[in-house]
Amino acid sequence: MAEELDEKVLDSLAEIDKLYTVFDGASQEDVAHAKLFWNSLSLQPPIESRLVSADVRQRLKVAKGSHSTNAATKLTSQSKRDEIHQDVYLKQKQEERQKYMEMAKKRDQIIALLKKQRYERIKKEMISIQHKPRKETLEERLASKTISSPVNEDQKEVQELQ
Repeated sequence: MAEELDEKVLDSLAEIDKLYTVFDGASQEDVAHAKLFWNSLSLQPPIESRLVSADVRQRLKVAKGSHSTNAATKLTSQSKRDEIHQDVYLKQKQEERQKYMEMAKKRDQIIALLKKQRYERIKKEMISIQHKPRKETLEERLASKTISSPVNEDQKEVQELQ
């Protein structure tokens, strides 16, 4: 009995060896690449064995007798679906409008704040301009430098006398 089992095992091993390619004398790296290559290739199953196919009609046709009642229910269910879609669409549109209104309100608040800050800055500048020292204009600077030296001498003499 043991001999029969050994023979069956050897036969099954021989059949398995026929199915698989053995890479004798090749490096481990080449064997790994070859196995990866051959495992990546696979044939598509025939069209008959696929579960879903575009070529084969999957549904049976509807019976003729129930067609008239089915059409009426289709119309009512279609109108209900359209009504639901319309409600959803209007709700989305309203939410979008609300969002834009909030953005516009926020924008108006920011503009009002900027105007207020500008007004306050100008007001402060107007107050402080009265207390700033007056800068000489270019003409005044040039006029003070072009005073003749005899006038300066006269002024010095008058100061000495006093």
